[in-house]
Amino acid sequence: MTAAEFEARYRAEGDPWGYEKDPYERAKYAATLDACGTGPFARALELGGSIGVFSRLLAPRCRSLVTIDGSPTAVAAARRRLAGRDGVTAAVGRIPADIPRGGYDLVVASEILYYLSPAELDQTLAVIGGCLVAGGRLVAVHWRPAGPERPFDAAAVHDRLRRLPWLEPAIRDATDQYLLDVLERR
Repeated sequence: MTAAEFEARYRAEGDPWGYEKDPYERAKYAATLDACGTGPFARALELGGSIGVFSRLLAPRCRSLVTIDGSPTAVAAARRRLAGRDGVTAAVGRIPADIPRGGYDLVVASEILYYLSPAELDQTLAVIGGCLVAGGRLVAVHWRPAGPERPFDAAAVHDRLRRLPWLEPAIRDATDQYLLDVLERR
């Protein structure tokens, strides 16, 4: 899917993937939040923050949380949802080009990496490698079934993450629906 296609979906439906109420999303959010840990995280980054449903759950564990998404409509919804929360920024931007640089002790990539082209995935992983501090945690979770709108499936993305020499696999949680990996920066 292109950025324009994501934007069109958010404009047409507001919550096109059912982030607010879908039982799958609720279960995945609980597992992802558990995988992140209790924090507090000095600086956290959420790639593909969408309308901010997970961001709102993660924010209390972070002194600073930056979410980035390519859809202006989704980011506007996230900003409304996160209003009044200190230290939280929801930014419109392309991944990887607009990822805010800096030292993060937590990076969350939920159902986003498999939408990237091979070149964008390489660049994104390089950016994460440059901004995740030693001992920092990368939490990646992706829906398992393949789809024609995604260049990769969950297994391909997660296998690639687990082979990166600068990451140490720490936790794997696999269900029939999603694959979740926690990897720590060496």
